[in-house]
Amino acid sequence: MNPSNKPSVTVVIPVYNEQERIAASLYKIKDFLSFQDFESDILIIDDGSNDLTTEIVKFVDIYSAEIKSQTTGMLEENIKNVGKGYSIAKGLLLAQGDIIVFSDADSSTPITEITKLLQKINEGYDVVIGSRNLKNSIVQGRTPLRLLLSRCFNLAARSIRLLNVKDSQCGFKAYRRDVAREVAEKQQTYGFCFDVEHLHIAKKMGYRIAEVPVKWNQKAGSTLSLFSDSIIMFIDLLRIRFIHRNL
Repeated sequence: MNPSNKPSVTVVIPVYNEQERIAASLYKIKDFLSFQDFESDILIIDDGSNDLTTEIVKFVDIYSAEIKSQTTGMLEENIKNVGKGYSIAKGLLLAQGDIIVFSDADSSTPITEITKLLQKINEGYDVVIGSRNLKNSIVQGRTPLRLLLSRCFNLAARSIRLLNVKDSQCGFKAYRRDVAREVAEKQQTYGFCFDVEHLHIAKKMGYRIAEVPVKWNQKAGSTLSLFSDSIIMFIDLLRIRFIHRNL
C-alpha cells in the first residue's frame, strides 16, 4: 500500500499498430491521473506492433515527464503479435497497483469513467466491469449490426452459463491485484473472448463482480472483423466452458 493509505492504481493498455491514436489517448490518461488523489502508473503492453507505436509511446513519456513533470510509464513489448487476451494477461501479472484497470488504446471509454470502477472496488467488489448495455450507459457511434452481434454473443455466453452480466466485451475493467493475478494465471484464451473467461473464472472462484454503466464511443480503426472473428468467438465460448468445467 502506498504511504497515503489510498490504493494505488495501474492502468494497463494493450496496443497493436496504434500509431494514429495512442498519443492522444495517453495524453488524456496522463493528464487525468496526474490530478487524482491516488497514486497511479501506466503499463503499455505492445503486442508486436510493426508501425511507430512504441516510438510514439516513448516520446509521449519523455514529453510528459520533462514538460508536465508526470510520472513515466512502463512499456513491455511482445516479440510477436499474440493477441489482445495475451497482452492483458501479461499486464495483469506485471502490474504493481493495488487495483489494476485495463483500458482500450482508443479510449472508447474515457479515463474519467475510472471513478465509477474504483467506487465499486472500494465498496468491496473484486472485479468491476464497464457496461454499454445498462440503463444509464451512454453509447455513441455503435452501428445496429454491432449492437445485434453484441447481444447475440452475450445471449450465447449466458445460455451456456458463462456469464450473468449484460456486457462482457467493453474494454474497461478493474480488478483487485490478487484477483487479477489469479484470473490471469488460469486464463487460457488469448483472443477476443478473454473477457468472458476472466468473468467466468472470477465467478466460479466466488469473487464479487459488479457491472456499472459507462460512456462509450465507437472509434474508427477497430481490428475486429465482424463475421470471421465472431465465429471464432463463439467457438471460444465452448472452449472456455469445457476448459473450466471442473474449476
